[in-house]
Formats: sequence, structure tokens, C-alpha cells
Amino acid sequence: MAVGLNKAIVTLCAIGALAVSSLSSGQSDSSIWDGVYSEEQAKRGAITFAEVCTACHGEDLRGDSNTPSLVGVSFMFLWEQRSLAELFVKMQTEMPTSNPGSLPDDSYRDLVAYLLKMNRFPSGADDLSADPEKIGRIFIVPQP
Repeated sequence: MAVGLNKAIVTLCAIGALAVSSLSSGQSDSSIWDGVYSEEQAKRGAITFAEVCTACHGEDLRGDSNTPSLVGVSFMFLWEQRSLAELFVKMQTEMPTSNPGSLPDDSYRDLVAYLLKMNRFPSGADDLSADPEKIGRIFIVPQP
């Protein structure tokens, strides 16, 4: 578990540094409406979700009284104005609850892509980046 926590700390530090450098460099942020994941990546995420996540979040991703919904208004309530890096780190450090951090980083990125697809955000040509700085600049926002 210490390795997963160390990775999360490094990622969070990168996000913090990114926030400062983005402000100073004038670099613009992206949104999930820019097609930041690929359909293939979302398909891989669907397989991982079915194997690891449905027991708690359900096949429809709506959760239950103990588990948050990962789609629709509930998803936006929890994640609006937050970056994909924050979502990734949350998943990586806390999921699955029985064994947090147990999946490869690629699987967590695939799961993020699957959540984006299930929330009807558009796909693009490329997989979601593995670079914490890049995904730290991608924000979950309502449709423009």
C-alpha cells in the first residue's frame, strides 16, 4: 500500500506544480468535451469495471445507499470543476475498497475513460494521457 500512496503523493505534487505553472505560463485548460479518451480505452475500462467495480457500483454505475453513483447528476455533483487527475488519484488510492491501488495505472486510466463514456462525454482519437500534468489540465465541466 505504501507504493500506491507514494505514487499518489507524486501525482498530487505534480498537479499542484501544474496549477502554479499553468497560471504563470497562461496555458489554457482543457475540458472533457475535447475528446480526451479513445473508444478502445473506454472498452478496456468497461471490461475492468465489470470485473472489479460492479459489485459495489452496479452494472448501471448507479451505486446504492452506500456507494455513489458514477453517472449523471450525481457524477457531476461530485466532480464538476475538478480535474481528471483528481478523479484518477481518488480511484487509484481508494478503489477497489477491498484492495486500493491494486490495479495497474493503465487500468485506472481505462476506468476514467469508461466513466467519461458512460457520462456521454465525447471520445477522441487518442487514449487518455498517462502524463499527470496533462490530465491535471483536463476539467470536468458542463456542456458548453
